[in-house]
Amino acid sequence: MPALDLVRTSALRSVFVKCAAIMTVTTLIVAGVLVTGSTRVVDSLVREAVADRATATVSFQSDALVQPIRFKAQPKIEETADEAVRVAGEDGEGVMIFGGDGAVLAERAVAPSLSTTLSALAARAIETGESAASPDGLHLAAPVLLPDGTATGAIAMAFTDANALRAVSGKKITILLVGFAVMLGMSVLTLLALRRMIGKPLRDLGMTMTAIAGGDYDQDVQMRTRGDELGDIARDLDLLAEKLRESSELEAARQEEHRAQADVVAHLSRGLRTLSEGVLTETITADFPDQYLALRSDYNTAVEALRDALGSVQGTAESIGHGATEISSASDDLSRRTENQAATLEQTAAALDQLLSIVSKAATSAREVETSVQSASTMAAQNGAVMQSAVDAMSEIEKSSGQIGEIITVIDDIAFQTNLLALNAGVEAARAGASGKGFAVVASEVRALAQRSSDAAQQIKQLVGNSTNQVKDGVGLVERAGQALNEVVREVDHISELMSGIANGASEQAEGLKEINVGVTNLDRVTQQNAAMVEQSTAAAHMLTQSVNDLTQQMSRFSISGHASAVVATPMAEMRALKTGT
Repeated sequence: MPALDLVRTSALRSVFVKCAAIMTVTTLIVAGVLVTGSTRVVDSLVREAVADRATATVSFQSDALVQPIRFKAQPKIEETADEAVRVAGEDGEGVMIFGGDGAVLAERAVAPSLSTTLSALAARAIETGESAASPDGLHLAAPVLLPDGTATGAIAMAFTDANALRAVSGKKITILLVGFAVMLGMSVLTLLALRRMIGKPLRDLGMTMTAIAGGDYDQDVQMRTRGDELGDIARDLDLLAEKLRESSELEAARQEEHRAQADVVAHLSRGLRTLSEGVLTETITADFPDQYLALRSDYNTAVEALRDALGSVQGTAESIGHGATEISSASDDLSRRTENQAATLEQTAAALDQLLSIVSKAATSAREVETSVQSASTMAAQNGAVMQSAVDAMSEIEKSSGQIGEIITVIDDIAFQTNLLALNAGVEAARAGASGKGFAVVASEVRALAQRSSDAAQQIKQLVGNSTNQVKDGVGLVERAGQALNEVVREVDHISELMSGIANGASEQAEGLKEINVGVTNLDRVTQQNAAMVEQSTAAAHMLTQSVNDLTQQMSRFSISGHASAVVATPMAEMRALKTGT
């Protein structure tokens, strides 16, 4: 498995650091909110305490001023003012005591800026008969009420919370320090807990994932027994490693199978390439996997069968070639002999014309005519022998034509067997699928060659059949000519016997010679027709020879050593026997 280019996560971008940062920021925010809130609460409590103290002081002093203001006891009023300042202590900023008409009866440590505020609050308290205070509750005034509820005066005091706030500021700093220490301790504990609960498990899972990504599928995944999300991830990772291990094993098996298949395809490709080059002597001997042994055996069997079939076809083609050559040679010889026979007949016709002229001119030339007739009788006898030889040669040609038909039938059977073998090879190639396409092409070419051989054999058979029929006709005509020549011989013999009385029967002899002349003319015409037929037979034999040469040339493309043309021995011997007449 190829190594993976893994991008390592930096420490600052890890989940642990992010969670720790979130927890720290959250703790700081919460601590800040709590500190701010507690500070505000402390300040508020301090202000409320000061305000409550102010209210209680003002209320108490207003009760103490009922009699002094009612009876206008100024010393007592002054003493009450002093007491109020003393009770207010550091938090007091001044005291003002007002009469029922709003006149100031006593005043202690009141700043000019507060005088107006306190006067307004006192006026409102006298008017409403109820206490009046500023919004912060530090400046307030309380009415001095008579038993019947009538306001006879008022006391107004100003307080400040600055001293109290300064007094608690140190405590607030202590609270902040304690809070910061607690926050820091909790943060450390939280980070340790996060590191133990998240950081280390994630790092272990990351290292396990890296090992699995690198191809080590036998890693022992930890934390599979945990019940949280990390346990789910660990279990899923273990399942993934198992799946990857199985996939890796399957991939290795597939690669091994592909390598074996590639070797088989390579050997078959070389074999098919050798077949396409026409070499049928090589078989596949390399070791194949068990599942491909049948394919190798079928291929070798098909090559051997094709080699045997083509060897038989080649031997038969050579046999046919030799036979066609012999037939062509015999046809040429017959053609020459037929031409000689025609010339002889032509000479005979001329001699008969001469004889007829002599007989017609003078009966006194009977002895010369008798001599000429004897010569004609001798020539007729010779022509009869020649005609008999022609009849025998035509009979031998007829027998050879029958043997050629048998050979053509054998070629046709071989072509049919070759076509059947090529069809079987095409079926096996189709079963082999894509790897047998080349062999299917070779099978198709062999089948086409077998079909062309069959067609050529049929054409040859048809031509030989036509030649045989024509030879039969020629045989019949030659036999008739032989009979005519025999009759001529008998007539000439008879003329020779009667030549002593030729003077008396000269006219009758002239008539007989005319009839002989007509017969010889007919014989000459028949002989010319036989010569034409023999020329056609010769042309057909040459065409057969050319077709066999083409077939032999096509077969020469294939290398089938060990297959000699032994089958041609008998046909060649037969043709030589036919040629020599033995």
